[in-house]
Amino acid sequence: MTEVFLSLTEVFLTLTEVFLTLAEVFLTLAEVSLTLTEVFLTLTEVFLTLAEVFLTLAEVFLNLTEVFLTLAEVFLTLTEVFLTLAEVFLNLTEVFLTLAEGFLNLTEVFLNLTEVFLTLTEVFLTLAEVFPCFFLSCKANARVKLIKTEHGPHSSTLVCICVVQLLLFVLFCVLFVC
Repeated sequence: MTEVFLSLTEVFLTLTEVFLTLAEVFLTLAEVSLTLTEVFLTLTEVFLTLAEVFLTLAEVFLNLTEVFLTLAEVFLTLTEVFLTLAEVFLNLTEVFLTLAEGFLNLTEVFLNLTEVFLTLTEVFLTLAEVFPCFFLSCKANARVKLIKTEHGPHSSTLVCICVVQLLLFVLFCVLFVC
């Protein structure tokens, strides 16, 4: 019986050692499990931090997108302003071209008037050659009037009187010829 007890005791001791080894294994597994849990918690914190960073980056990108959209609107507005200015400049160019055409037409009118005055001058010269008596008497009459009014022979009044008499004579000749 003692041998049985000793055998049983040895079995119990062996079982106790096995249970102690199993307990140590379970403790080691528990420690590994705690370490893995800590690692998973740390990774979860890292992932949460990365998620916050990505959210912040997303907000930054949204803000940048808004800024770019605002800049695009500004550029569109500036483009519209430049197009409007271009239209104004085109309209001003058309106005200036119209004014230039008007000035050219006025220049033609003045050239035509100059030709008329040159023609009249030629007519007056011809009349002066044909009818010298009339012009000499006009000049004499004018001098007499100037002497009576006490103006000199080279007065502008003398010239005006001569021109008026000459014009009256030319009109009379033109009416008579026509």
